[in-house]
Amino acid sequence: SGRGSSFCRVCDSQHLVSVLDLGRQPLPAEYGHTADETLDAFPLHLKICKDCGLGQLGEYVLPERIFHDNYPYLSSASKTWVSHARDYAIKMKRELSLNENTLVLELASNDGYLLSQFAQLGVPVLGVEPAKKVAEIASNSGIETINEFFGVKLAKQILSNHRVPKLIIANNVFAHVPDMHDFTEGMNLLADENTMITIENPSFCTLLNDGLFDTIYHEHYSYLTAHSVQKIGRKHSFNLVRVEKLETHGGSNRYWLNKKLKSEKTVEETLKEEADAGLFDQKKWDQFKAQAHSAISGLREWLENNEIRGNTVVGYGAAHKGNTFLNAVGEASKKLKYVVDASPIKHGKYLPGSKVPVLSPEELNSQSPTDVLILPWNIAEEIAMNVKKLAPNAKTWIAQPSMKEIKVKAKNET
Repeated sequence: SGRGSSFCRVCDSQHLVSVLDLGRQPLPAEYGHTADETLDAFPLHLKICKDCGLGQLGEYVLPERIFHDNYPYLSSASKTWVSHARDYAIKMKRELSLNENTLVLELASNDGYLLSQFAQLGVPVLGVEPAKKVAEIASNSGIETINEFFGVKLAKQILSNHRVPKLIIANNVFAHVPDMHDFTEGMNLLADENTMITIENPSFCTLLNDGLFDTIYHEHYSYLTAHSVQKIGRKHSFNLVRVEKLETHGGSNRYWLNKKLKSEKTVEETLKEEADAGLFDQKKWDQFKAQAHSAISGLREWLENNEIRGNTVVGYGAAHKGNTFLNAVGEASKKLKYVVDASPIKHGKYLPGSKVPVLSPEELNSQSPTDVLILPWNIAEEIAMNVKKLAPNAKTWIAQPSMKEIKVKAKNET
């Protein structure tokens, strides 16, 4: 099962502590094609490095298995993401003086939703995306995309064919690579002193503080902190220059790395916050574990009670985090009649593990549900508006950090 299960991926320490064992779970993006198909399941067990504060899973599943040709996640499906991308592109163009003579390189560029924002601003772009169909979507929309995994080998090829990038973007990917050193060394080869790297990822401290255990799944090998990013950066000649806090994914950090610039005060502040929040504290880890178990049993009881009352409960959003949550809940998750999702690739399939059928949003009201559970709680506001339109009589809920009804005011209410 590789080094990742007994050594820290960042600092090679063997001081890994077990924090939360969610049992064996299928891959969150492997959907069943029939109601009775049984999918492979792998241990989903979060450990934390006592030395650098990295959270990690064992390497049970290779990236080739996860980010394969039919990887179904498309970023452009969410309005929230697209506007986040636009704001970022405008800001970076201004801050780094990007123009027609500079290159923006994105690692794990998905369907090109972010790079297209830079292209619209007249800045040359290049994407790297290992999932074949997703890369094709980007290429077809005019974003030059290399369909491969990134590391030292690919970095050398890029250098021989392209100029040195002024900006390298690694959003929601750094935690998805089993060999973080190969990935970071690849960025080192591509970067000169003027290159800025920004890495966006959910904050592991926020995950621990808010009990967001459902953001743990097989695609996320690692859970990042400023401590661990600074440490791996230093090993590959980068300084951690700035840490920005973002609202995305319930609380993310944007880490800025550069070879020449000194750390700004946000770095020291974040390191202190992490330590103060109990990143290295066993009590904090125990609390997180208790909180996770309480959210899981909360949803389980809610589903069971609704069934007793004869209510019809459905889900909205076939999200990875929803799959972790439903699989942790176990048998009771099958009480969801169906779940709807905007991505056509998922329609007619079944959620991994819970085997709940996936329909299109237009079918949300097909069995007149009394209650709709929003699984991607991080975009609950956006989804709750849709539920109001599609199933006006249903109540809308989220289960994280505990069961809560979301009330949406109609347009004409003040």
